[in-house]
Amino acid sequence: MESKLSSILVIILIAVIAATSFWLKLEVNKELFSEKSLVTSGPDFYLKKFLLKQTTESGNIKFILEADRMENYEYLNKTYLNNPKFTKYENKYPYSWISGNRGEITNMGDEIIVRENVRLVRLATPTKKEMKLYTNSLNILPKIDVVFTKSPVKIIQEPNIEINGIGMKYDKKENTFKLLSNVKVHYEKINN
Repeated sequence: MESKLSSILVIILIAVIAATSFWLKLEVNKELFSEKSLVTSGPDFYLKKFLLKQTTESGNIKFILEADRMENYEYLNKTYLNNPKFTKYENKYPYSWISGNRGEITNMGDEIIVRENVRLVRLATPTKKEMKLYTNSLNILPKIDVVFTKSPVKIIQEPNIEINGIGMKYDKKENTFKLLSNVKVHYEKINN
């Protein structure tokens, strides 16, 4: 009698475990389906004519980031931009700007990536001529004033210097500009 009772108890325990396992499997599948539908859905929010200004502690503009359209995907922790333009300011005036066809903001705004037909223009100053840089992808770290790429770059320095290379890093705080490899310089002497 005692062995029958213990056998029945074991069977009931196995049935409860099986029912619980089946229920857990259904809940996990339901949650998985719910997450997949979130991933395939549209952005959490979007803005047309997106404009972001960051200022210094004294209230001067540090940079402006603008785009024709901004789409934020919270589950990816990313924001996508159409036709972004990043304008860096120095002494209350625009110093340089970066534009491209597509962009992305990641790491809670710590990194901005501009892609496709990227153009960086450092505006002329009293001591420097205008410089233009062309590449396919450019990463901007605005908090630490660093811009870099691993892609091929072409630099046009007015009036007659062309520089090509692969990879570039510009660190404003250290005041360094490095081309990383395969550097070729073409210089034309202008006769006066």
